[in-house]
Amino acid sequence: MALAFINIFLDIAIFVGVLLIIVGVSSFFVVKDLQKEYKKVFRIHSKFEIELRKLVNLMFKFLEHAKLGPYNDVVIKQLPHEEKRNLLKIIDEIYQTVDKDNEENKYIVETYQNLEEIRRIRDSKVIIFNQKITMFPFNVYVKIMKLETFHTFVDKQ
Repeated sequence: MALAFINIFLDIAIFVGVLLIIVGVSSFFVVKDLQKEYKKVFRIHSKFEIELRKLVNLMFKFLEHAKLGPYNDVVIKQLPHEEKRNLLKIIDEIYQTVDKDNEENKYIVETYQNLEEIRRIRDSKVIIFNQKITMFPFNVYVKIMKLETFHTFVDKQ
């Protein structure tokens, strides 16, 4: 009887040990995957902010538009999301008035097109990341790692 109890206890201990090893290994891979995805989104987000700063500087310097004055000397990275959305709307308004065939505006047009491309890529990566962190088991680790969701710049349809 005692031998059967020891065998059952040993089997349960081995099962729990294997289960803990599986949870530990899977946790490692889940955390690494979250870190990798977060870095991807953060990298493209940084590129977006750099391109946005470049375009604001170009438009303010060459087009001398008054609406861009408040954004000329601020750090774009530190602006809240809604302020960046407003800035993008202002840039879109100004860009509509730019003569795209004028040789002097070629760099502004090119920078605007780069910004739009980066915005689309960034928003797609943000949507994928935000969906991923709402699913199990990622949502558990997101709370532990204290990761936040990113906001998109395109309006949801």
